[in-house]
Amino acid sequence: MSQNDTAPRESLPGAHGPHVLLAVGFEAGLAAVALAVGWLCGHWPLIGMFRPGSHKGEIISATLGLVAAIPPLVGLWVMDSLPWNTFRHLRALVRHLLAQLLGGASRRQLLLVALAAGVGEELLFRGLIQAGLKSWIGPPWGVGVGLVVGSLLFGACHWLSTTYALLATGAGLYFGLLMLGTGSLWTPLVAHAVYDFIALVYLLDPRDGRPRGG
Repeated sequence: MSQNDTAPRESLPGAHGPHVLLAVGFEAGLAAVALAVGWLCGHWPLIGMFRPGSHKGEIISATLGLVAAIPPLVGLWVMDSLPWNTFRHLRALVRHLLAQLLGGASRRQLLLVALAAGVGEELLFRGLIQAGLKSWIGPPWGVGVGLVVGSLLFGACHWLSTTYALLATGAGLYFGLLMLGTGSLWTPLVAHAVYDFIALVYLLDPRDGRPRGG
């Protein structure tokens, strides 16, 4: 293990309290912005969600989200296992930042952060930006423009490094395609939240900072 891989251990004690609240508050703020801007623009970002009489379809869409979380999780495991320097440096950077922000957080707290991220980021990037551009531009270009712009902005807002931004852009394309394929925000929202939770627990493992149980 390289020296960089051990960097997160320094920041674990007592790191989780206010930072968990900050992370949840930030993601909740994204959801509020998406709803507010959508209301002002006449575009409701809750695509395929909370419609009267559509509970069965929404349950199916959410269940598909659980399954859809598997491919990016496999991708995370593969990249974390590769010996390439690019991924080793990225792994050390991400684990170091997570340890500073969420080191020592319980799994319940990590779940709360993941749920907030799934809701806030999917409402903003897929529900508002992607679906809003699709509706505003219309066929035949609206679908592609909305998907690409939403994904690029998603990647840009996750710019820890060029590699990380590219990976995040790819994740944005994946989540955007999930919404297009199911017609519901439930699928990418659930996939995003499940991925984030498992990824957080995995990256804050005993080698780099075990989350407290509970």
